[in-house]
Amino acid sequence: MIIKEEISLPQAGNPARDQGQRPTCIAFALSELNLPYAPTIEALSPEYVYQAAANLTPNWAPGAGVRLGVALQAASSGQPIEADFPYQATEPAAPVPAPPAGFSLYGTALGVLPRDLESIAEAIRRQLPVGLAIKLTKSFYVPRDGVIAFEPESVPNVLHAVTVVGLGWNEGTPYFRIRNSWGDGWGMRGQAWLSGDYIREHAICAFGG
Repeated sequence: MIIKEEISLPQAGNPARDQGQRPTCIAFALSELNLPYAPTIEALSPEYVYQAAANLTPNWAPGAGVRLGVALQAASSGQPIEADFPYQATEPAAPVPAPPAGFSLYGTALGVLPRDLESIAEAIRRQLPVGLAIKLTKSFYVPRDGVIAFEPESVPNVLHAVTVVGLGWNEGTPYFRIRNSWGDGWGMRGQAWLSGDYIREHAICAFGG
């Protein structure tokens, strides 16, 4: 399959990111959404967003992850660059304190967006990345030649967050370039093409600024 790329956002050229064994995909996706508001194309800190969201979550426990609504609230306050608040290999202990002050924070107000393909494509054309909360299929784990094959059946009880950073086409069908947070070995160095059919069938919601 040949996908003709219409547009690619600047962060599509950034190194892959890796959440490791932690449930932090939402924080990584939100970091991509805030990146256009940073002074340079530099990684922002998902750890900061994750801990800020955990701090806002009553009775949060390590390994529980964070809900999208709380994470959107935390990320809308901005976040520092990765070097100022580095990602950790393990979960923070509970209770998580509020993140320390004193950092330069970058970001914008974030919220839930329409998840139809036209709205997502228009955001990309306006140079705005879009987050997606999606169900995963078996094919998502093993992209072929950088493309995630569409499958109607999803893996039960598995949700994930990714970021759309590009738009392309194959024979009139839209495809969306996504950045994942599973490291360099997944897809095309951490990215892959997701079909419009996959988004229609398996996207739970879209979010962004």
